[in-house]
Amino acid sequence: MSFDGDEVISGDELADRIATAESSHLLGGALEPVPILSIWDALTVEYERFDRFVLERDMARIERYYRARGFYNARARAARVQRTGGPGKEGRVRVRIVVSEGQPVKIASVDLQWRDWTLEKGKDIARPVTDAKSRLRVGERLDEEQYEELKKALLRVLTDRGFAYATVEGHVDVDLVKNEARVRYTIELGPECTFGKVKLEGLGELPEGPVRTAIGIEEGERFSTAALAEAEQALADFGVFGAVAVKPELAPPGQPRSPVVPVTFSVEPAALRAVKLGGGAEVGSRVEAHLVAGWEDRNFLGGLRRFNIEARPGLVFYPVEFSTLLGEDLGDTFRLLPEIQLRSELRQPGAFERRTAAVLRGSFKLYCPRTGEFCTKPDTEEPEEGEPGNAANPPQEPLEHAIVGYREYVGSIGLERPFLKSDLNAALLYNVQLNSPFSYNDVPLPLGFQSIFIPYLQALVSYDRRLNRAGKPDRLTPHHGYYVSLDAQLAGYLRFDTALANAIVGHEVRAARDLRLQPEFRAYLPVSRKWTLGFRMTTGWLFPSGYGDASSADLTRCDTLAEGDPSRAGCRADVGADVQLMQFRGFFSGGATSNRGYGFNEVGPHARVPSLTGRRDAQGDEAPLVPIGGRLLWEASLELRIPLGESFGTVIFADAGDVTRELSLFRSGVQRPHLSAGVGLRYTTPVGPLRFDVGYRVPCMQVFGKCTPGEDGWPLDERTPDALFGVLPIAVNLAIGEAF
Repeated sequence: MSFDGDEVISGDELADRIATAESSHLLGGALEPVPILSIWDALTVEYERFDRFVLERDMARIERYYRARGFYNARARAARVQRTGGPGKEGRVRVRIVVSEGQPVKIASVDLQWRDWTLEKGKDIARPVTDAKSRLRVGERLDEEQYEELKKALLRVLTDRGFAYATVEGHVDVDLVKNEARVRYTIELGPECTFGKVKLEGLGELPEGPVRTAIGIEEGERFSTAALAEAEQALADFGVFGAVAVKPELAPPGQPRSPVVPVTFSVEPAALRAVKLGGGAEVGSRVEAHLVAGWEDRNFLGGLRRFNIEARPGLVFYPVEFSTLLGEDLGDTFRLLPEIQLRSELRQPGAFERRTAAVLRGSFKLYCPRTGEFCTKPDTEEPEEGEPGNAANPPQEPLEHAIVGYREYVGSIGLERPFLKSDLNAALLYNVQLNSPFSYNDVPLPLGFQSIFIPYLQALVSYDRRLNRAGKPDRLTPHHGYYVSLDAQLAGYLRFDTALANAIVGHEVRAARDLRLQPEFRAYLPVSRKWTLGFRMTTGWLFPSGYGDASSADLTRCDTLAEGDPSRAGCRADVGADVQLMQFRGFFSGGATSNRGYGFNEVGPHARVPSLTGRRDAQGDEAPLVPIGGRLLWEASLELRIPLGESFGTVIFADAGDVTRELSLFRSGVQRPHLSAGVGLRYTTPVGPLRFDVGYRVPCMQVFGKCTPGEDGWPLDERTPDALFGVLPIAVNLAIGEAF
């Protein structure tokens, strides 16, 4: 289906307003002529049946829509239907609609008329009414939607300021000869009103006290629809109501208008208790399977407290990866590593004031961390000719990689509060985290590894204005809007908590001391009625005290010390301690929600750390290459999202980013943008879009001046990224939910 003459109003916009529609194919029908893949196209095509009577009514719909957009002389002139298709494709038609838009009608004036204006009544409303009126500008094209929106805005100004019975009537005089329109709004204020009794209906077993506290409306206060909307949002934030309805009890038309307005809140409670059972698996940079079991009570011990607890046991198949899942003999290195996660949360609404919630969280994890690659096969290099391992130098006993696990205890307490219709959310938390390392295999723990204690104050602020095409909040598939957030952490500057941790553990622990900041910005721009351009930019700044600087993971300073020198072991212990701290506090990049041309944590500084092996006398070039984290992170992503029917969609994206130990957005040496580009498919599911992304690392745009990973001059701390099947410089990502 196509349109001719659609100069101002696009054909896509017209197509959304009529019943006649195109049949939709996956990837726009590109797979239809491809052998075998054409089966997939046939299974996913959504056919639309042609009806000439519907098309006739659509012509009238088009003219009506043009009139609503200010084109009163527009005409849908013709609808041409042409049969198409060859053998096996009979019964297909092309529809071509020809329109003539004509000249638009423009606004000549916007006037306000008052039926019961007085200086006393108008003292609070004159300025906001004038500001609202300015939304409709003289000289612009008349648009019915904008005209109706201004009528609603004027009414909201009045009802927000006590005039519960206010009315706004609109009238438009259109001169088709001059193509001008004169807009007039007639306003009646009515009496100034106050709130009456607040009634609650449908609570059932739920307590009335917390609900009234959240509503926050007292009898005798000035009537305000803004207060009613805020109360409705506060009830929705409880998460226990399936439906909330607010009804001001206004006098019927023709009856005396009482200035006291009672309000009734009707609620419908949802299920207050739930049991969760399930499972999952991951196949990528590691292979694991897990179960999930949980319980939630949304009215725990009364008072609308919310309590939930969840257990997640699992197994990691070490060192299996996606690339080694089939056809590789793992030999004696294969192990099953148990993991478990227990977590719980208690939320108390109405702490200190009606919209502030107090939260208490706790968790325990026994796991193998991914940041230091302790749960993946270590990256080792084969010795070259003339180096240890050739005929002249017999090979040494292979170094065994320490499979480091952690017992992690986390506690958190703080306050959370929404603002501005819950678009703005803020939280202030105090967190304590204790990580105790152990070894899954018989290899001793790396030098420098010990119990880590991380106490930190955390402030979380986010402002979310992501909206769908209908203008409703939508975090999964936004069409326009933006999102801004900041995660600020101050760790280790309260002395009492470290002393308490030493007393509880029974020995001295190493505490992290730093300032960690991570802001993020996302924006969504509608390219057309259906296409969306998304952008994400995030940075991270870590200001540590006593670890994480540019030289703390430099092994050359250790290897220059003489064998047997006690300071040599101490130096390596310092390196191991630095690696351990940075895996919890440093920044890493790469993966399905980061730079999609790279595997998990492949972007950023790497180092060969011999203290991660069982041999304490190993040289740096004999050790595994591991990501050591950075003090500065920047990432940028640009993505064009294109729907392909109701259930399918595709994206075209470009990602870039870097992680450094320098606190500067621009490195002192060669820049490393790590640019990747790719395409992806989306399939809509009840829990979010299922996405399949393929990212390609653009040649010569990983490290400026270097086009082949591993070539002469390639930075020593820049790991050669994994290649698919050992050949292709791409990464494949399968996940649920958009990348951002």
